[in-house]
Amino acid sequence: PVLIEAMTYRVGHHSTSDDSSAYRSKKEVEDWKRHDNPIVRMRKWLEAKGWWDEARETAHKSQQRTAVLKSFAAAEKRKKPKVSEMFNDVYDKLTPNLIEQKKELEELIRKYPEHYDTSNYAKEN
Repeated sequence: PVLIEAMTYRVGHHSTSDDSSAYRSKKEVEDWKRHDNPIVRMRKWLEAKGWWDEARETAHKSQQRTAVLKSFAAAEKRKKPKVSEMFNDVYDKLTPNLIEQKKELEELIRKYPEHYDTSNYAKEN
């Protein structure tokens, strides 16, 4: 058996609604990015072994960017998940509060369809 202890530091926000600057300074984040970045450390190690170089890095980034943009374009052509999906997988079972929120949203969409364009979403059953 092997135990690997991985010490990490999340330099990004938890989510798009999180502002981590409220609980940590920019200096702290920049220090972690500069001094203990595992991606930079791995790249330096690969370069020291002669297994990686700037040309490979540039080509790799270009290929990956192309692949990501192609995937984005394909995904944007597909319908978004059903609106009701946002309530799934929050808890094992929907809580009474979530059930109420789901009903309220369904009613708002029915009552004000001009404000809730769901044409880009998969149809509800």
